[in-house]
Amino acid sequence: MASPYTVTESDETAYGSLILLHGKVLLITGIDADHPTEHNRLARLMVGALERLTPTEQAELDRIVGAHEDRWSQEARKQ
Repeated sequence: MASPYTVTESDETAYGSLILLHGKVLLITGIDADHPTEHNRLARLMVGALERLTPTEQAELDRIVGAHEDRWSQEARKQ
């Protein structure tokens, strides 16, 4: 089964890697490092930990992220 997590790696123009869940930003690395290598290493480690969530934990994370996305979409439509 494919991982629901992907990483958009940091580069010299943006110091912070994005961790995405089902294509939506879940986390942004925010370490005090001014080189992309450390952000990218941290992001890969974090994805490794997230991939070990139990199915129940993953479902809860999906629910939380989905609820936030739904609320954000509703607010954006009101504007």
